[in-house]
Amino acid sequence: MAQVLAVQGDVRHGFSYNCSFNHDFARITGLAASSNGNLVLCDHNNKTLILVDNIGNYVTKLNVDSEPFDVAITSQNVGYITQPNTRSVLQIDPKRMVVLSKNTCNDLRTTLTSTVKGSRSLVVNEMGNSYIYDYSNISTIGDNGHYTGNEGVCIGTGVVRTHTVDGQTYFSCTVGTNDIMIRKRGIPANINSAGKDSSITTIDTPTDICSDDNGHLYVSGQDSNNIHRLTQAGKVIDIALHSQHGIKQPVTMCFNKNYTRLYIVNDWGKSVLIFDVC
Repeated sequence: MAQVLAVQGDVRHGFSYNCSFNHDFARITGLAASSNGNLVLCDHNNKTLILVDNIGNYVTKLNVDSEPFDVAITSQNVGYITQPNTRSVLQIDPKRMVVLSKNTCNDLRTTLTSTVKGSRSLVVNEMGNSYIYDYSNISTIGDNGHYTGNEGVCIGTGVVRTHTVDGQTYFSCTVGTNDIMIRKRGIPANINSAGKDSSITTIDTPTDICSDDNGHLYVSGQDSNNIHRLTQAGKVIDIALHSQHGIKQPVTMCFNKNYTRLYIVNDWGKSVLIFDVC
C-alpha cells in the first residue's frame, strides 16, 4: 500500500500505512483513543464496546443495553458513549471497561446523536436543530430556559459529527451536503463564523472530522473514498489519503493521544486502517 510522505519543511504530516484489523465487526460507528494508547470501538449492531491495543489486538469487550453510536475519551481518560435509540449516554472507564454512569434524556422530541470530539459535550438534535450540550445536563433538556449560557449552542441542522479544537469553534458534517459548517459560541446559527460554510467539491458524503497536533482538520468522505485536510478557516489544503491508500467508505477516524498514529474505520465499519504519522 502506498505511503504519503510530508514535504520537507512543511508543517503537514505524512502518513505511512501500518496495518489493518477486524474482529468480526458488525458495524463500527465510532472509535476513540485512550490515554494509554488503547482504542475503544462502538460496534453498533452488536451492542458492544470493543477494547483493542494500539495495533488492533483484541483486549476485551463490554456489552451495553442499546446500540452505541459514538465515543469520545477526554484528557482525564473518561469515555462518553452515545446511545441514540434510547436517548442516553454512558460514562465509562476505558481502562477497566466498566460503566460508571448512565444519563438519559426524557424529552421525546430529542435525539442524542454524537459526541463532540475534543470535549465532553454531545450533539443534541431537537425539533430539527442541532445543539451542543454538556453530558452532565442532558436530563434537563426540554426544561424552560435550558438554551442559555454555555448550554444549547445551536450549530445548525442535520449534524452528523462535530469536532472542536478550542471548545469555542465547532466544525460539523451534515446530512445531505458536502459542506463543513463552522460555528462559534455567541454567534447565531445562521451566521457563519468564517463568512460562509466550507464547500468541498472533491468530497462526497463527509462523515467525520478530527484534528492533528498542528491544528489541521481531517474530513472523511464516505462516497468519495478520501480524507481531506483543511485549515480551521475551512480551506482545503490537500487530499491527505484516498482510494490508492486503501480508503474505502470511511466512517469515522481519530488520532492517538500523542498524534503518532491515525486510525480510520473503513469499509462501512467492517475494518480499521492504521497509519503511522511521519
